[in-house]
Amino acid sequence: MRIHRHINNRSNLTASSFSSSTTTTTTTGDDDDKKSSDNRTKNKYVDVEAQRERTRLKAAALKAQTEAQMRAMNVFDRELKRAHRDRAAYLQRDKNKTKTKTKSGKEEGDFLHEEVARRVLDRLDDIKRPFKRILVIGGATVATVRQILEKRKDVETIVVCDSSKEMLKLVRDIVGEDPKRAFDDFPVEIEYIEAFEDDMPIKDNVVDCVLSVLGLHWVNDLPGAMGQARCALVPDGLFLSAIFGGDTLTELRIACALAENENEGGVSARVSPLAHVRDCGNLLGRAGLRLPAVDVDTMTINYKTPLALVEHLRIMGEQNAVIERRKTIKRSTMMLATEKYIENFSSVSPPTTAEDGKDKNVSTTNTRHPNENSGISATFQILYMTGWSQSSNQQRPKERGSATVSLSDLKSALK
Repeated sequence: MRIHRHINNRSNLTASSFSSSTTTTTTTGDDDDKKSSDNRTKNKYVDVEAQRERTRLKAAALKAQTEAQMRAMNVFDRELKRAHRDRAAYLQRDKNKTKTKTKSGKEEGDFLHEEVARRVLDRLDDIKRPFKRILVIGGATVATVRQILEKRKDVETIVVCDSSKEMLKLVRDIVGEDPKRAFDDFPVEIEYIEAFEDDMPIKDNVVDCVLSVLGLHWVNDLPGAMGQARCALVPDGLFLSAIFGGDTLTELRIACALAENENEGGVSARVSPLAHVRDCGNLLGRAGLRLPAVDVDTMTINYKTPLALVEHLRIMGEQNAVIERRKTIKRSTMMLATEKYIENFSSVSPPTTAEDGKDKNVSTTNTRHPNENSGISATFQILYMTGWSQSSNQQRPKERGSATVSLSDLKSALK
């Protein structure tokens, strides 16, 4: 599989053992919930009382808001997104049962999740310091945890936080009850926490690194979620995130808009609103993260049909969860959208076969050609955000107006 990568403004980034037992904080039943709550209170990473206080304060703040302000703050249906991720876990589990295994004998996860997780960990490898305790926030959770165990030589503890209990179960089933690092079979402690990304019961100053791969773009209070991640970091800890950008699924947006306008005389949002590059720096600053850096990847992927693209979005749990979305689509509009997609965004070559273990319905390319039999193209824009928690030994910008050389002098010297 070939993925064409376009990178803009990539920054140059220069970190006690734990038991091997796996701790789970997600249980069912009244007795289990009480026992789980007691365990969380005593846990070295979980602080339920602090979470409850944050929830109370947030509820009080929301109560004081006007109706228009509340609608502006609540864009996504959190419970619907949890249901999407539960179903995605079932679909991924079923797909793994019939999927071709890699040369190492291990099951291969979703190719897009695996690729983005690999690129995030590549950026982590650029930083030459150990990160023993890593918090993984839900998204491409399975791929992220698995690749951390396979690639990181320093990890000793992984805290996995996801809103979906089924996704947490899937991670546990894949990594096993006694996970170990691939390099030296060192036992790694993994703790599973079921919580929404903007309401995590994580204690302050307990992890060295926070990783979020393709999860935060569904959060209503994104600055709040990033701020909680920053609080969980030790001083000079790293926050590293990848989210889908605003140019993602441009082709699908256009095809649906053309079909709806022609068939129904109007247009509605069929694809979730997403952040743009210009927003990321502001988000990092509002979250209190220092030394912010943002870079971009663009991947153009081929699918056999538009329906294959939609099915892949379901497997990833990426269906539309906007509260004010239209909950149905006419069959005639759907068929017309499919025709518009093929007409305007056909790719130059058909999807490849699964000789290398990849999905038969997808391939990757960066060219298009209006050939109905060649499959269709879909764009995925990935925004990477990097920031650091505050520390006294970090680099600091000079005070405004303290420069001793003007840019005009520098320009003259360069000439």
